[in-house]
Amino acid sequence: MKHKIFYGAKPSFTDADRSSFSHGKYVCKALMQTAKGAPVVISQSTDPDLPVWKVEHDYSTVVFATYEETMAYCKGRFSPAKER
Repeated sequence: MKHKIFYGAKPSFTDADRSSFSHGKYVCKALMQTAKGAPVVISQSTDPDLPVWKVEHDYSTVVFATYEETMAYCKGRFSPAKER
């Protein structure tokens, strides 16, 4: 797993950083940001017996059955990751 180190300014994340947030049986499909600039990781399970999506931010993890439910939860709460 790669890790990003930030010096000085507030960190910013883009979709190019998704692979840094994939781990275990979850693949990061999208990145968003909280109002304070912290990463919000949207991942999909690779386990066919547990086909769920999860949203991780701060110290919280919320699990959804579909991508649509996941994005409905994120809409209005988080901002899209910046583009490079």
